[in-house]
Amino acid sequence: MSRPAGPLSGLRVVAIEQAVAAPLCSRHLADLGADVVKVERPDGGDFARDYDTFVKGMASHFVWLNHRKRSVALDVKSEDGRGALRELLGTADVLLSNLRPGAIERIVSPEELNEISPGLVTCQISGYGPDGPYRDRRAFDLLVQGEAGVTANTGLPGAPAKPGVSLADLAAGIYAATAILAALRARDVSGEAQHVHISMFDVLAEWMSPLLLAYREKGVDIEPAGTRHATITPYGPFTAADGAVLNIAVQNDRQWLLLCGVLGLEEMAADARFATNGRRLANRAEVEEAVAVAVAAHGHDELAALLDEAGIPWGRMNGTPEVARHPQLEAGKRWRPVRLPSGEYASVLASPFRVTGFEPPDDARVPALGEHTDEVLGDVRSDSGRRSA
Repeated sequence: MSRPAGPLSGLRVVAIEQAVAAPLCSRHLADLGADVVKVERPDGGDFARDYDTFVKGMASHFVWLNHRKRSVALDVKSEDGRGALRELLGTADVLLSNLRPGAIERIVSPEELNEISPGLVTCQISGYGPDGPYRDRRAFDLLVQGEAGVTANTGLPGAPAKPGVSLADLAAGIYAATAILAALRARDVSGEAQHVHISMFDVLAEWMSPLLLAYREKGVDIEPAGTRHATITPYGPFTAADGAVLNIAVQNDRQWLLLCGVLGLEEMAADARFATNGRRLANRAEVEEAVAVAVAAHGHDELAALLDEAGIPWGRMNGTPEVARHPQLEAGKRWRPVRLPSGEYASVLASPFRVTGFEPPDDARVPALGEHTDEVLGDVRSDSGRRSA
């Protein structure tokens, strides 16, 4: 399996991972050229392989998160499996894991890791971090979103909602990739091992900061606003005369005046009750009703042209089918072929990273369970033999 030369070429990441958070992190590293070796259980592997069968019999999450990796099947509960893992870790730059609390330490202790690879960067992703009363709790995306207040602040008052994507997993994976790159930089400077721990709860609590600060500093518990913005108005969806829904995002008072000009709301533009965002929020119902009535007097295309001409930010309220054929994705040639273990091809979105002089080749593959066990371990043992000769 060829691996693209890229910014992380020459780095080996051993990922004892499952589900979403760690696989997203390691896939980003693979996209940037790292050799990612995914260690899976021989009896089924990563349980995300069985989430669904939407992609020619394979799970959509697994296809999305695991192309460009090599799969090694090891029973790490057995002595032979742990021995093979130790050999593999002796060649690694990074050990990434998101197993249940304490599991990775039972497989290979910190003392063993230091002996095997003194300069190893380790990264663990957990639900709640290495300490505190919740440290041993098993965590899945919905559970962490609920604990961090995300679901209660999504939807409408009294009707919380889970976002349509796994925010806790995705956020943790992105933060982990960033922290690993920083740790590698520190390792290269100091020559010493680096340890990273990313908590899904901590990440979402960080993203909740504006709401948390409003409560801690002013005692204000801002209510969820559905598809509108909780603290800015007008900022949300409005329906045109032909039924099309446009999101209009007024970020400042200048844009408010421009919108009033486009929609014929000159009286509101001159009214001190609406002059600032704070005042508009205090009179939110009146503002949004007036904008809704004015938008409903225009067809989508006419209104879009007027908003563009005035420089007012807006966008469509797209569903999945519209995004799947979005002209921006088509123009950027973002859909790329990926080869499945069956030999069939599916399309996945190319990496969102755009790095000068680097373009991942169109030879991405999704590994079958254990497909590269012999290849990887053979290379590891061959390298070890050459070093000891």
